[in-house]
Amino acid sequence: MMKRQAALRGLVAGATAVAATTAVGEPARAGTGTVTYDCQIFASRFTYTAEVRVSGPPSPGGVGDTARIEADFSDLPGVAPLTVDSWRTTAKLVVSGAQTGTYDLTGPERKGPVKEKKPLPIGELTARVPLTAGGTLDVTLGALTITGTSFGISVQITCVPKGNPPKLLSVKVRGESSPVTLLADPATVAPGTEIKISGSGWGRGAVKLALCDADGTDCGPNRLTDASTAVEGGKLTGSAKVKDGTATGTYKIKATQGDMVKLVALKVEAPGTEAEPDPCAGKEPDQCGQQDVSVTVAGGPLTLAQDPGEVVLDPVTLDGSVKTTTGTLKRVTVSDARGSSVGWSLIGTLSDFKGPAGASIAAGNLSWTPQCTARAGATPVVTGTPGALGEAGALLCSTADSTAGPVGGTYDAGADLSLEVPAATASGEYDAVLTLTLS
Repeated sequence: MMKRQAALRGLVAGATAVAATTAVGEPARAGTGTVTYDCQIFASRFTYTAEVRVSGPPSPGGVGDTARIEADFSDLPGVAPLTVDSWRTTAKLVVSGAQTGTYDLTGPERKGPVKEKKPLPIGELTARVPLTAGGTLDVTLGALTITGTSFGISVQITCVPKGNPPKLLSVKVRGESSPVTLLADPATVAPGTEIKISGSGWGRGAVKLALCDADGTDCGPNRLTDASTAVEGGKLTGSAKVKDGTATGTYKIKATQGDMVKLVALKVEAPGTEAEPDPCAGKEPDQCGQQDVSVTVAGGPLTLAQDPGEVVLDPVTLDGSVKTTTGTLKRVTVSDARGSSVGWSLIGTLSDFKGPAGASIAAGNLSWTPQCTARAGATPVVTGTPGALGEAGALLCSTADSTAGPVGGTYDAGADLSLEVPAATASGEYDAVLTLTLS
């Protein structure tokens, strides 16, 4: 008889801090407190309340400056059942008030090993916030993600604040509010034709230009030539040319200054092609307007579900020779709703079979023949190779990372099981635990 269990438990973290306020002429004060996050790893959910210290800039900034915000998290609890070799933590910093936006809090990759059931240090995460509006900015924490590696397998823990996250920090910014804008003129060009770049609300520092695909991906500075920019008094000016040989179609010009990113649409036509007419051409601004329509598609979790019950292999009657008994793994369903191009792996490990009075059958005596299918609309799945299933682990199913687009969907997995029972085996009932790890 074999019991099946989920392999990993969650590492979770969160923070609710006491507000700290910066006044003109005073250094910023740090706030220390607690915040509770609701966290999920695979199909399991966990709650963790962590101590966090949040600090802001040493003095008030002005419009055009960049503020450095730091959040120092306490250790994650020791709930991982496997040794963690390395991990990286990111979080979202949410700014509201005079300026709104979400910025990435990031930290360096940290290396262990950290033994199973031992706390996982998170430490300090840092975000850089371009200041684009005068007035008071309020800072809170958003989602938290920990990506760990164990025995070459990547495991992700996602956490969201419970309820309305509290204000962690308030910063006063000097100067007039100035929304960041980006314009390209003309909006339809042939390769090699100069494009004028302009905008307002930009801070100090270099602005880099790149040409991206229509969805904002696959950006590269080498897709533009003769690119140059300058910022004076918040005003952005510059120019660039689309590289000769660029295929016709719709693109986006991406302007980056630190953590500030703006995109503007650009259409590339073959030389001599007549541009599509502008519906608002020749009309006064108050007589014609256009609106972009967009939609946000939020990614979901990577989850594992399995049919209930135990796996019971056929009974064996000893007769002085090696005997073989068979069975079937309970059906497993994997759902990948992350909306990313990162694949996943489903790994099985098996403990030794424990019998009466200390008797055992080695885990390596069990072999399996994996079976994996992708449901309608899912990207392809790879089925593991038939073979022994022991403590070292074996692949049941996986999907590969993609460079062509997102992967995901729903997948069904199972396996035929076969156990060799040695001729010299004590009679009785034997139990083992089969663990499936999804990452």
